[in-house]
Amino acid sequence: MRKIKNTYYLIYSPKTGSKLVYATSDNPLGPFEFRGTIIDNGIDYPGSNNHGSLCCINEQWYIFYHRGTNNTIMSRQACAERIEILADGSIPQVEMTSLGFEDSLSPYKITPADAACVLKGGCYLTEKNVFSRYITDITKGCVMGFKYFDFGDDYSSKTMEVCFNVKGQGCRGLIRIVSDNYENGEELGVCKIGLDDGIYKACIKAITGRHAIYFIADDNYTDWTAEMFKGKRLFELKEFVFMK
Repeated sequence: MRKIKNTYYLIYSPKTGSKLVYATSDNPLGPFEFRGTIIDNGIDYPGSNNHGSLCCINEQWYIFYHRGTNNTIMSRQACAERIEILADGSIPQVEMTSLGFEDSLSPYKITPADAACVLKGGCYLTEKNVFSRYITDITKGCVMGFKYFDFGDDYSSKTMEVCFNVKGQGCRGLIRIVSDNYENGEELGVCKIGLDDGIYKACIKAITGRHAIYFIADDNYTDWTAEMFKGKRLFELKEFVFMK
């Protein structure tokens, strides 16, 4: 519970365990009035969000919460999102991002896979050891999203390079790099992923400004072997970086 001015805020997880909601009262013993949802992991991310709270840092309020994996391998990660507390005491719902306390991420620094804030299609985050979390169970159609990168305002180059550090799964795969919206955003390019562990690179279209980036997995089989590899795990994503 947090007291902000003359209002007590109770943050809790309802029966829908992916959400954190809040209720308010002018008395710590209640009664409390339900006010709405602050954040919902279930929109674009597998796993639960069973507790969290509010914290003020340098006069900016944040909601602290957990990102999980799926129900079989619980590898939870502490996260934070900026929130706004309006004059009437309400808190508008916020989206889940990769930002934490940052205004934007640098695409030119290595980004670990566990910064993903969108995981769709059955892929999920798993903890390999105390230092490493990978995105695993990546099959054709899986979406991995990261919000938000600031690519700067350098218009001098028409292309840039993206490098992926992956654990191979014995399949030939593709990563389609899409900006802003995984359903109808601009495709910047495609990176071919081989059978083995390694670093895989692709030259893609350069962009400027602030963008969400999505990686959409695809297989790389078009001949008679396509049916044989249908639904197979393609690779595991460890980390990636963009280069000018």
